[in-house]
This record gives sequence, C-alpha cells and structure tokens, in this order.
Amino acid sequence: MQNYVLKLLLSGAFMKVDYCLKVALVAALAGILFGYDTGVMSGAILFVAEEFGLDSTMNGIVVGAVLFGALLGAAFSGRIADALGRKKLLILTAIAFILGSIGTAFSPSIATLTIGRLFIGFAIGIASYTAPLYISEISPADKRGQLVSLNQLAISLGILISYIVDFYAASYFSQNEWRWMLGLGVVPAIFLLIGMIYLPDSPRWVFSKGRESEAKEILQKIRGPNVSIENELGEIRMTLKEDREDWRLLFSKTLRPAIYTGFGLAAIQQITGINTILYYAPTILRLSGFESNNAAIFATMGIGVVFVLFTLLSLRLIDTLGRKPLLFMGLLGMSLGLSLLVFVFANPKNQIVHWLAISSMLLYIASFAVSLGPVVWLLISEIYPLKIRGIGASLATCVNWGSNLIVTATFLSLVDWIEVSGTFSLYLSLSLFSLFFIYYFVPETKGVTLEKIEEHLMANKPFRELKKPVEQALS
Repeated sequence: MQNYVLKLLLSGAFMKVDYCLKVALVAALAGILFGYDTGVMSGAILFVAEEFGLDSTMNGIVVGAVLFGALLGAAFSGRIADALGRKKLLILTAIAFILGSIGTAFSPSIATLTIGRLFIGFAIGIASYTAPLYISEISPADKRGQLVSLNQLAISLGILISYIVDFYAASYFSQNEWRWMLGLGVVPAIFLLIGMIYLPDSPRWVFSKGRESEAKEILQKIRGPNVSIENELGEIRMTLKEDREDWRLLFSKTLRPAIYTGFGLAAIQQITGINTILYYAPTILRLSGFESNNAAIFATMGIGVVFVLFTLLSLRLIDTLGRKPLLFMGLLGMSLGLSLLVFVFANPKNQIVHWLAISSMLLYIASFAVSLGPVVWLLISEIYPLKIRGIGASLATCVNWGSNLIVTATFLSLVDWIEVSGTFSLYLSLSLFSLFFIYYFVPETKGVTLEKIEEHLMANKPFRELKKPVEQALS
C-alpha cells in the first residue's frame, strides 16, 4: 500500500487507481488544509510578532485562536455530520477555508487577524474528524487503517508544505511575508471543494437515512463491480436495526468504554506536547541557540520531512502490526525524545547542544508520526456506533482541540515560569502516564469490521478484549 501511494503521487496516474483509493485521496485533501493552516503559523508568528509588537501573552492568543475555533467547530458540527452527511459538510468546510485564507491574508490589524484565524480554526475542527470518518466508512476492513491514515499523511504533507512556504517567504520577500504564508492556504481548499463535489456520500450514512438501494449502488461502485457486497450490507442492516435514534445513547453505560477510549486518546495526542513542536519549532530552535529566524525556519523543514516519511511508514504497519503496538512503541520513542530535550535545555547553549535539540525533536516527531498521529484519528473514526458516529467523533475531537488549546496557549507562559527544561519534563511525565492508559483502555481494531466493533460494544463486553473473540472465530 505504501509503495502504491508513493507511485501514485509521483506518476500522477490518478485516473487509473481503484475507486476506493481515489475517494480516500480526495477526502484526504482536508488533511492537507488541516496541516497547512496549523503549521503555517510556526513561521508566520515570528513576523506577525515583529510587525505588531506582540508579547508572550498576545503571541499565545494569536496562535491559540485557530485552536479555539477548532474546538468550536468540532463541538457544534457533530449532529450536522449525522444530519447532512460527511460529503456536504466537507464541501462547506472547503468554502470556509477559502474565505478564511483570503481574510487573514488581508487582515489590517491584529484583531482582524485573530478573528480570521478563529474562523479558519472552525473549519479545521470540522475537517479534522469528518475526513477520517468519511474515509473509514467507505473503506474495507482489511485496508481501513491504511486508507484512514492517508488523512494523517495529508496532515503531515500540509505541515511540510507550510514550512517550505514559510522558508521561501522569509528568504525571498522583504515585506508581507506572513500574508503570503497565510493566503496560500486557499490553493488546497479550492482542490478540496472541486474534488468533493464529484465524490459520493458515505454508503453507511446513506443507508442510515433509509435509502438502501442508493447505499447499495454506492457501495458496489466503491468496492468494484466483481466484489460481492451482500455480507457487508447485511452487517450494516443488522446494526441499524439495533441502533436507537436517541443521541443520548452516547452517554449510556453501554458506550462508556468507547467514550473513555476516544476522549482519552484525543487528550493524550495533545498533552504529550506534539503541537509545542509543530507550532513553536522555530521558537524552540532559537531558544536552543539558532541565531536567525531564517536558520530556525530552515531547520524546521527537516521536522516536516521526517513527519511525512514516518507517516508513510505507518501506512505499512497500521494494518499489519496493529494499533496498540504502534501506540506503545511511539510513546516510548516520544518519551526518549522529550528526555533529550530536557537535557538540552538544562545545559549551557553551545554548537553541540543546539544540534542535539534538532535531533531530539526529529526523534520525537518520527515516533509521533507512526503512532499517536495516525492511530488516534483512526480509532476515533472506528469505535462509535453508526447512528451516533458523527457526534461521537466530534465530541472526541472537541476534547482533542480543547487539550491542544490548553497546551499551546500555556507553552510560552510555562517556559517563562518553569523554563524550557521544566516544561518538557511535564510533557515527558504525561507521555509515560499515557502508556498505562493505552494498556488498560484501548482495544485492538486491526482487521475488525465497523459492524463487529459495534456489536462487541453493544453486547457490554470488555472493550479492550475486542480482538479476542474475532481471533477465536477465525481460528
């Protein structure tokens, strides 16, 4: 699958690929927007701060505005995703990205810039769960991990593109650098809008609205003309008969394991410090001894490259090695990277130390890219029953963006209070604690259909033992 995607991207033979992969790739354009519009501020904020004379508090507010907007977008769009469908919501999101990118690029003041970033954040909050949810519902069980993880690959590509744009604008433009950085986000938004117009709705969502013949037609087109879909249709039909319409089922005792798992994973992805690296990488490198904005931004591009390469590696492993092993290995690697960052900032600055800083950040990013990055969004798209999958995923995403907002908005203040080494020590402690959560709460969903996951959950069986009855049935 990994080589297939690489060949596809390099050859441009988009029209020749199978339809399911084509649908997933177009929907994953939302991930590029997610990555670009969150990553671009890491370089832009250096120039925004200089132009508007921002202190640490205002710096945190401008960066955090997009996160607060994402929190609102995730919180208020879940029922819309279940009512209008994933396709229509992604189309509306693309339009919001276009308007937001243009608005922020022409902002005359820090107030309007902050409002514009809030608006873009609203779109990011919707896209961050709707795209993986849509891809999950169109994917066959044995390829679901790889296809949903295309969204994470797109996020990492978006972040890398934003770093490249930041460096180019910082190096070759003598003014309005940050306006170009923010405004170019309109390009992938236009591609997403055009692409989504031609994609079908999720067959599972269409089925949940009582349009069985239409859902069957869509599912057959996605799976291919020579593939039998009767078993899959039967499983969808059965789960819909058992589902209740009442969204309050989400808070019932039956679904508590899914709530604990989804909300816990959403928080862990953020409280372990990932976005302090992604949003503040140039700032951290300046603190470690890099002498100029351009040098720090250039070094940050290496982080973007590693993010992309190790996300590609996760495509190979996620449906073979499984979700939980990747989470364990990734968190251990992230913990080692954070330990090295604590060492770096606890020692005097010199040439060796600031190169150790970039090395430890690369280790941290690589570990995140094969674990918490793709696996969290994948599991959130898998573990909720069909009828309330939209609102369940949106609430988990709300927790994700709320945690992101807290971590990002407090990072510079924590640095002022307990210094950089103390701040990364805090993230290290949370990373080690997260290993226990993964062990006790997270199920292994590799190779299990969405309907089987739902059946296991609704039967009040221990969620972390999900894989065992499936393995027994196959043996």
